[in-house]
Amino acid sequence: MGYQRLRRAAKRRLRTSERLASPKVEGLPRRALHQLDAPLSGELVNERETRDGRVVQYLEGWAAISQANRIFGFDVWGAEVVGDVAFRPLRLMDADSGEQLAVGMYTATVRVSVKGCPAKTDVGCSFADLDTPEAHEIAYKGAVTDAMKRTLRQFGDQFANRLYVRREHAESSPVPTAGPVSPARLQEMRRKVIELSARLGVNEEKAREWVQKRCDSALDDLSAEQLSDAVRFLANELNQRNGPAAERRNGKAAAA
Repeated sequence: MGYQRLRRAAKRRLRTSERLASPKVEGLPRRALHQLDAPLSGELVNERETRDGRVVQYLEGWAAISQANRIFGFDVWGAEVVGDVAFRPLRLMDADSGEQLAVGMYTATVRVSVKGCPAKTDVGCSFADLDTPEAHEIAYKGAVTDAMKRTLRQFGDQFANRLYVRREHAESSPVPTAGPVSPARLQEMRRKVIELSARLGVNEEKAREWVQKRCDSALDDLSAEQLSDAVRFLANELNQRNGPAAERRNGKAAAA
């Protein structure tokens, strides 16, 4: 009998030593898991209109932080920037309107740590629409916020992950065709053709000759669809010219 007691005691000590030697696996509290499974409140969802007229839903940065504080607890989670926030200069033009959309892009990587589960990481970006200190500051912070929101999305619908699934579905759906284009709009599109051509180093006379050759019609006689095609072509040409090759030139000039 004494031998059996000693044997059971030895087994208990062995199990205790194994638990102490192995890393402790915690996991999120049941309360947090229950809240993560709940549907996202519509009061937290914002909407914005895209350039092509579609409406998309999203979660603002402050709302994502508020959600994390509520679900995890403000003292058991945190977000940190990994590495440097990078800037890439570029001149991005709208392929349809020829308008300048951005002068550069910021990218950031953010790691979110929550007690009880492995850290999660994702990247975000934001575009500077103007070459001003204010625009760069907004884009810098926007890249960090975007990365944090994308990282929190890995925890599920309480951080608007389902909204992005809906957005991807909407973006894959056909965009309704627009109605008749006004004369003022047609004139604006013709002006864009001339303006974009000038940025490519082509004067108005040569631009009109190019349009005649490409479309088999004079610039003033082009339809809205033909003008859109011309603007898109010229904007893409300008984007390519201001892309990697321009960056390499800028890098060489900075090194010199």
